[in-house]
Amino acid sequence: MNSTRDEKLLKRFGKHLASIRKEKKLSLRKLSDIADVDFSQIHRIEKGESNPTLTMTIALAEALNVTLEELMQF
Repeated sequence: MNSTRDEKLLKRFGKHLASIRKEKKLSLRKLSDIADVDFSQIHRIEKGESNPTLTMTIALAEALNVTLEELMQF
């Protein structure tokens, strides 16, 4: 895989995740509680520093009350 491309994708996804979270008026802590995902992990995902697993991505989509497809449209 191309690491530059991967970094760009992770940053785009992170910005999209943060945008949806803010649109839903959720703090990082609240999303963390609802999704049962560690706060620091969500923070790293939003900064584009971490590549979430599929199960984590599904948990985040469910916690944000969006479809996986909506979450992945970044």
